[in-house]
Amino acid sequence: MTTSDGTVQGRTQIHGTAARNRAFTVVLLGDGFTAAQQTAFNTACTGFVTALTTTAPYDRIGRAINIWRVNVTSTDAGADDPAAAGGTGATARTYFDSTFGGNGIRRLLLCNSSTVLQTAAAQVPEFTVALVVVNSTVYGGSGGSVGTYSLADGATEIALHELGHSAYGLADEYAYYAGGNETGHDTHPAGEPVEPNVTLKTDRSSLKWGWAVAPATALPTMSTPNCATVDARPSTVPAGTAGCFEGAHYYHCRAFRPEHNCKMRELGNPFCQVCRQVIQARTKVTKNICALTPNRDAVYRYDGSGTSWTRIGGPAGQLYAGGWGLVATNPSSG
Repeated sequence: MTTSDGTVQGRTQIHGTAARNRAFTVVLLGDGFTAAQQTAFNTACTGFVTALTTTAPYDRIGRAINIWRVNVTSTDAGADDPAAAGGTGATARTYFDSTFGGNGIRRLLLCNSSTVLQTAAAQVPEFTVALVVVNSTVYGGSGGSVGTYSLADGATEIALHELGHSAYGLADEYAYYAGGNETGHDTHPAGEPVEPNVTLKTDRSSLKWGWAVAPATALPTMSTPNCATVDARPSTVPAGTAGCFEGAHYYHCRAFRPEHNCKMRELGNPFCQVCRQVIQARTKVTKNICALTPNRDAVYRYDGSGTSWTRIGGPAGQLYAGGWGLVATNPSSG
């Protein structure tokens, strides 16, 4: 239950060649892996690297990311699974004290974040984000100052989703908190969310991701017909259409997400284009991220926060970027 229940074995870089003082650095730490189970932790880390580097936009920006593995032994295998949250009641003596059942929700997997951050800093001082891999097949994870994920089916999908929270400040885009039947989540309270991928606004001129919305796309794009329940209807527009889709940030109504589906809403889906842009910008592959509007009538620059899109140019056919800067082609002549 404390750091007396294990030892830190050391670090290994498992991906990346970027300069350590400039890289976006992910540190994976194991919890609930005994000394005899370190090979299983190593295998889980390899699976994370494969998933990350084959998922957009990481498949294009992987060279800017360094990934380190920190092996940590625990006295017992697994994690606490409190019966009060629907678990088995099992307890495990682990280095980071991982436990399911946060806020009474079994899938909410928490750990001693302070110990994780101290360990990550001691092993890899330049780290950007820490993720704890928990040796349990019970489904769970969480994001925050530290991300966690279990080895349940689809473990790497959980990891990428939680990385979205911990590294990039992305919000959950699903319209429930504890499964969909809870009370008090019909209508989002007033106050614009700070996260870049959810909003209470549907006005095109002030929309965080207005650059991504085509002029012909209606706002809101889909509205929840009954605020007493989650809207489970399929999309009424083609996949990948950016707009305002009601139901997000744990509420059925009044909160909107950029696309009908996204990895921040449902695992197994790609990140939506807004989340992809945030990931690219905050991974700091380039000084700035630039994008064309869908109808190619303007060029915008993303400056690193959810609302910081600045118009820097008019119509363009294509954008090209390199060490020499940014070039836009004439939309008429090329």
